This record gives sequence, C-alpha cells and structure tokens, in this order.
Amino acid sequence: MPRRWISERHMVKVLVEPRGAILALTTKTYSYLFILTGGFVGWRRVRTTDRVVARAGYSAPRTLELVSRLYPRGP
Repeated sequence: MPRRWISERHMVKVLVEPRGAILALTTKTYSYLFILTGGFVGWRRVRTTDRVVARAGYSAPRTLELVSRLYPRGP
C-alpha cells in the first residue's frame, strides 16, 4: 500500500499521497476540494454527505474520477 498522510481535523482536511494531494474545506452542506494530480489542478464542490474521498479509497486520482462521474454538471 502506498504511503499516505491524512489529517481530518475540523473544517480543513488534507490528503497527501504519491499520486496527488487534496485539500478539503468542509462546511455543513458542501466540501470544496482543491485537487492536485498529474493531470488536473483545480477545485470541485461536492455535497459533504457523499463522502467522495472515503468512497474513492483516499486516492486523489480516484476521487477526481468519482467526482466527475457523480457530478457531471456540478452538485
């Protein structure tokens, strides 16, 4: 398993892994994901209850793929 660093304290969550990084600002309704991977640098807004980072196995590229599939036109 690749090495990962995860911090899930309060409103700011950070995931750093070999294939990318995610900084998430979480509110009651939405999470704002700032994503850095080999092919993408940008941000996406997702519903907090969808827990996309956990569902993607704490992988930055898989999180981006899941967000694109769940929200083709935005949340």
